Amino acid sequence: MPLPVAPARFFAALQSALADAAGNCRGQTFAGGAILRLRTAEQRVWSPALHLYGEGDAAGPWQLRGRFSPSSSVWTAFLAIYLVLAIGAIAAACYGAAQLTLRETPWAFAGVPAALLLAGLTYGAAFIGQGLAAEDMYELRTCVDRIAAESDC
Repeated sequence: MPLPVAPARFFAALQSALADAAGNCRGQTFAGGAILRLRTAEQRVWSPALHLYGEGDAAGPWQLRGRFSPSSSVWTAFLAIYLVLAIGAIAAACYGAAQLTLRETPWAFAGVPAALLLAGLTYGAAFIGQGLAAEDMYELRTCVDRIAAESDC
C-alpha cells in the first residue's frame, strides 16, 4: 500500500489507535514495523496475525507492506504434526526393510503411504484454515486502512 507520509508517522498513528480499548485490533509497534492481531475476545485458533513494515528512503516514495501469517502456536502444531509423520514414515520404511531382510511379510511398509496420506490431509487443513481466517484477514486489513485514512496517509 503506498504511503504519502513517512512510515514512522503511520506507525505513531497506529500505536495511538492500538491504545484505544474500543478498537477491534490489538498489537505492538516497533521500529519500522508492527504486528496486529484481533482482540482476544474475537480471536480463534485460526485467527491470523498481520505483520506490517514500512519501506522507502527519506525522499520517498514510501510503501506499507504486510504479510498475514498464522499464530506461532498454529505454526508449531503443524510443524510437530509433520515431524511426527516424517519420523513415522521413516520408522515404517526401516522396519519394512528389516522385515524384507528377514524374509518376513513386510506389512510395516503400509505405514509409509498412511503417513503420506495424513500429511496430505494436514496440508489440506491449512487451506481450510485460510478459508476460515478470510474474515479475520479482512478485519485486520480494514483496521489498517482506517488508521491510514485517519492519519492523513
